[in-house]
Amino acid sequence: MLWIIASLITAIIFTGANFFDSYMLSKKMPSLASYILPVGIMQFLIGLVLLVFFPFSHQAGFSHLLVAVGSGFFNAFAYVILLNYLRKGEVSRVVPVISSSPIFIALLSMPLLGEILGFWQWLAIIATIAGTVLISLRRDDGGSKTRLDKSFFILLAAAVMSAISSVGYKYALETLSFWNMFTVNGICVVIVILFFTLRKSTLEELKTLGQRTQKMGLLIGNQLFAAVGGVLGFVAIANGPVALASTLMNIRPAFVFIFSLVIGRFYPNLLNERLNRRTIPVKLIGIALITGGVVIIGLSS
Repeated sequence: MLWIIASLITAIIFTGANFFDSYMLSKKMPSLASYILPVGIMQFLIGLVLLVFFPFSHQAGFSHLLVAVGSGFFNAFAYVILLNYLRKGEVSRVVPVISSSPIFIALLSMPLLGEILGFWQWLAIIATIAGTVLISLRRDDGGSKTRLDKSFFILLAAAVMSAISSVGYKYALETLSFWNMFTVNGICVVIVILFFTLRKSTLEELKTLGQRTQKMGLLIGNQLFAAVGGVLGFVAIANGPVALASTLMNIRPAFVFIFSLVIGRFYPNLLNERLNRRTIPVKLIGIALITGGVVIIGLSS
């Protein structure tokens, strides 16, 4: 049951972190680069601190470390894509597509890791993914047509990258600790982010940033919060079937909907979230499918 609890807590933490990312990107920061550069540096520093307290074991295999690095780079690219679209769109449209990664994880984990899923577990995964897709559907302004958001296929590619990284993490965690995995991931993330953002213009934006101390303080707090979720995510993957653990970690659309209702009720101008009487019933059905999938996983594990 440890991996189930860790997965659910991870989903809640990452949902909160995604809302914070969206708020900072759309309301407080001048560009994507000026936001993700300090984010990457923070993840790297947290990883180094953990390395001091939890050094690599002598039992860590070279092949496992190599796969960990490759998985970290796949995850880093998926993360940059996610943040880019959190800046442009609604959290409730972006997160559900990224959360479709468990179906790809399930398909990859069988031939690569030898994991076997039963009928009810497959049903749970399909129900969960159906719920996330349903939540991501959008009606046009006239309400006559339902379509997928324009970002769907790029975010789907990011979901595939995330799936590849999760399967790689499961393999790497055979000899690496989840603390070591977080360190490796942080190094990979900062390398990718530095490649995209380390420009004179980005440094100038950070230098002239208004309320810089306050904003950097909020960013540091969010990254420490997200680091807890990251470590718990590796705990879940290490202790449970990667396909099922990832399914639970990706029920974020349900929490996104709940957070959207609360934020929209008390702080309607805080985020670019649009909820109305037409969209709420559809999202409730999607959440029901997701919840059903989670219950099935819990009962079948």
